Amino acid sequence: MRHLKVIADTSFLMIPGTFGVDIISELNRLLERRYKLLIPYPVIKELEYLAKRGTPSERSSARLGMVLAERGEIVPGGSDADDTILRLARQGGCKDCVVGTNDKALQKKLERMNVAVVRLRHRSYLMLTRDLE
Repeated sequence: MRHLKVIADTSFLMIPGTFGVDIISELNRLLERRYKLLIPYPVIKELEYLAKRGTPSERSSARLGMVLAERGEIVPGGSDADDTILRLARQGGCKDCVVGTNDKALQKKLERMNVAVVRLRHRSYLMLTRDLE
């Protein structure tokens, strides 16, 4: 059985620090299958930038996001995180991947591509935007 690929963006990795939601436990609850967390390299760069130059709350959330990123596999990408995520979702075959994001614009692009999105709901738990096959 193939692992589901969960592609995480910056906003997704910052959920625990910003809202106190354990995204790993929530992914386990929501997906109910084995998955592999993929973190595009531009997301790591964004987290590093926010950890140094963000507001105090962004710095704290970004540092926690960097710790969470260590649990996943860092994948190479270009300079733009959203473009890299869209490319990975296209390559991954939409039924084998979901994207974790709170970015509304990115969510809309992914939904047009028929890619499932995991996002924060009511600031307290994660939800899927559509059922997985």
